[in-house]
Amino acid sequence: MKFQIKSGLRRPAYAQGAAIAAAACFAVTPLSAQQPVPLEGIVIEAGSATLEPVEAKTLGSAVSVVTAKELEERQVRSVADALRTVPGVAVNRSGSVGGLTQIRIRGSENNHAKVLIDGVEVSSTTNGEFDFSGLLAEEIERVEVIRGPQSGIWGSNALAGVVNIVTKSGKDQPLTATASAEGGSFASRQLAASVRGGNQYGHGAVSIVDSRTNGFNISPFGDEADGAERRNIRARAGINVAPWLSFEGVINKQDNTADIDGFGAAPGARPGDFAVAFDQADSVSITDVLSTRGTAKLSLLDDKWVTKAFANFARNGVETIDPFFNSTNDSERKKHGVVSSLTVEQNVLGGLKHTFVGLYENEKQSFETNAAVGEFERTIKSVAGEYRGAFGRQVFVRGAVRGDDSDAFGQFTTYSVSGAWQIPGIGTRLHSSYGTGVVFPTLYEQFGVIPGFFIGNPDLDPEESRGYDVGIEQAFWGRRIVADVTYFNQNLENEIVSSFFGPPANLGEESKREGIEVTGRVTPIDGLTISGSYTYLDASGGDGLAEVRRPEHAGSANVSYAFLDGRALINLGVVYNGKMDDFAFDAFTFAQSQVTLKEYTTVNLAAHYDVTDNVRLFGRVENLLNEDYQEVFGFESAPVAAYGGVKFKLGGERSAAAYE
Repeated sequence: MKFQIKSGLRRPAYAQGAAIAAAACFAVTPLSAQQPVPLEGIVIEAGSATLEPVEAKTLGSAVSVVTAKELEERQVRSVADALRTVPGVAVNRSGSVGGLTQIRIRGSENNHAKVLIDGVEVSSTTNGEFDFSGLLAEEIERVEVIRGPQSGIWGSNALAGVVNIVTKSGKDQPLTATASAEGGSFASRQLAASVRGGNQYGHGAVSIVDSRTNGFNISPFGDEADGAERRNIRARAGINVAPWLSFEGVINKQDNTADIDGFGAAPGARPGDFAVAFDQADSVSITDVLSTRGTAKLSLLDDKWVTKAFANFARNGVETIDPFFNSTNDSERKKHGVVSSLTVEQNVLGGLKHTFVGLYENEKQSFETNAAVGEFERTIKSVAGEYRGAFGRQVFVRGAVRGDDSDAFGQFTTYSVSGAWQIPGIGTRLHSSYGTGVVFPTLYEQFGVIPGFFIGNPDLDPEESRGYDVGIEQAFWGRRIVADVTYFNQNLENEIVSSFFGPPANLGEESKREGIEVTGRVTPIDGLTISGSYTYLDASGGDGLAEVRRPEHAGSANVSYAFLDGRALINLGVVYNGKMDDFAFDAFTFAQSQVTLKEYTTVNLAAHYDVTDNVRLFGRVENLLNEDYQEVFGFESAPVAAYGGVKFKLGGERSAAAYE
């Protein structure tokens, strides 16, 4: 989905409200270098409709997993920062740390990635996006990113990929309590506490994280800081009624309050000058996200036949308090269904394993706003089938097909196929995938908001896509060196362009994206790990112009060294962002131009030391070289900043792993 201003020139649909100014103020601020880990031993849930863990190396799709261990070692404080150097992923943030934060996978639009938290889709129903600004990384078990069209399993909005955030649980863990406190630049402070544990009868985990900062001035003028307050509350619990029957529930709550700068004519500006951010202390954005999931799991035939009945609920609330106009926008997504999988194993030809999956879902989407009267809603009913096959622990295949029946846009069928071949003896893994994707028009696009302003169009066609990737992973020196190179190619048809003063419409032109993703890891000696990633992206719209805020070249490197028998660790991360296009607007007429932002490199340093098995001291410096750059035209980035703190643990295992 893209937005178009009155002049007919296109620009992305960034704003959730009606103000033109908000559409130009999304910033990108990489804070921590974060590399994906090699796939051996890593399990993911989003690779199957069952949401049951599968080995990442068995997937033919391109996969990256960021683990709790990496988040802890690099002191990543938000999930958005964990995604910044995952290959093929671009992250854009508006203003300070609490500003609207979006992701784009492989040059796609911001509503083309399905975002799940513990299996619950959390994107807003109004615009199809998820705002990452309030999602903190504390108490996250792993972040899974599957790139390429995944609508064959996950339906609408999984056109470019899936991001599944898995929170920590107490499954099979001794009772453990943790608490941490940190402070630093911009009068920032963060407090966190958690308790988790479990046994064969059940498990539970609860945590709270409170993060506050006075922020920095994102405007090139004045000295007013833009602060934010973020709070995450998480709880999940399960009970095993019998060896074959269990129940689980999960709740995730995010609250975010952020100062908003204005956007327009700077002091002394004249017609023809570009609009920039300017100090404005009276505007505040308040967002809250609530997601819940309840699951009943029935396991029969020695866990070969597993059936889950589930019910999900997600709510996104956005309130903007402004001297001129207060806006509210509340969206809800209710989903229930059943998924069942049957696994058949054969002890021939080195071992054969077949898994057959069936899925049914019923989803209701709705939203309300103070700009219009009444509630807007629609429903989607879906069925899907999936097959996963493993042949001799060498060849792995997967196929999926899904049918979605929308009461607003009719029936659509999507599919995906993938395969991986672990060639024995030479350390080579080949992987490839092909799939189709679909994105239904948003509720904003379907219904509009204000008559004569943001007009809806119920006759829109869904956006559609076809894409494939092919890659090779090669290991050397007993897997002390692992590298992966993947080529991807994807198109976009029926692209939706919205207008502030007219109904949205489908474009006839086809958009194309292609590129190369490279990852690598070297472990020359025990305790020392060097990793890196590089992405080349060629993403253009239907008009042939490069997509904005998606650099053609991006890369990162990370060096981590553990010493003193693992009690101490130091981590150095470097993030490179190449030149990229951005929009600039006339300060008085808001006529649109396209400009190029310069390349930049940021350096981040983190370290910790375990004073005892139960006490850890830590500290980090972000933007160590105090790089001066703009990631969005007219908005300043954060200068050098330093933070430090302490973390305590009670119970659990007596090892560094207990801090994760």
